[in-house]
Amino acid sequence: MTKASMWARAMARASLDTTQEDSPGDEKQYAQKRKTSEKAMQKRKGTKGTTQVSPDEVKRAASELAAWDGEMAHDDVQNAVRACASGTTSKMHVIPNALPTAIAEAVHTLLKALPERAWCTSKGDDDDNTLVHSFAACAREDAPQLAPLFDAVEKLAGGAKCSLQLARYSQGDGIAPHDDMAEVTLDEDGETYERRVAVVLHLAKGNWHVEDGGCLVDRADSRPVVLPPAFNRFVAFTVPRLHEVTAVTKGHEKRFSLFGWV
Repeated sequence: MTKASMWARAMARASLDTTQEDSPGDEKQYAQKRKTSEKAMQKRKGTKGTTQVSPDEVKRAASELAAWDGEMAHDDVQNAVRACASGTTSKMHVIPNALPTAIAEAVHTLLKALPERAWCTSKGDDDDNTLVHSFAACAREDAPQLAPLFDAVEKLAGGAKCSLQLARYSQGDGIAPHDDMAEVTLDEDGETYERRVAVVLHLAKGNWHVEDGGCLVDRADSRPVVLPPAFNRFVAFTVPRLHEVTAVTKGHEKRFSLFGWV
């Protein structure tokens, strides 16, 4: 495994190793909601979990993505990351239509076509000293055709260290309130990295509503802001910031995204 891969996995793993002590009520409430979906989750584990996509569709999508120059649809995406990294903003930046339309569609096709072996289940309960969470994750090396997407988002960091993964939320999946704070030390060289900016690229299609779950909830203020999944929307915010992903209730839709930190 490369040093970059080790760092990315360590950074992602660290977000799930510390229970959020400042929101025990939300944590327990979320755990109960997730447990009520356990039967649906068990049923899901017995299926392949991927949507059938024809080889021709995959080939066209891969060609489209490979030819992409890596530029976002507009400068707002880059500006949001820079503002968060510089500490000149305290808001959660929400930017629609982040990728060029054809690229976003190609990415979604390739996400649907990823084999089940590319996804690794990440799950934690309130009784095992980890943040309550459940979703499937896919590392860059397990999705080689999507490398141009990783490259484009990494470029937004301007050369800074970054950790990115793909995520797939199915029925019952979500993450309890947390603030993304983490400091990671690699055994290989002893270097320490601290998250500064969180980024999320939403890639779920379909009409999602609050009651469908899968919502990104910003809890930084007394009045939470709820964002249902929206295709091709980019979100950036400075770490730490309290937020959550509500448990998905849709049984026939997948909430895809690319997420990480710089």
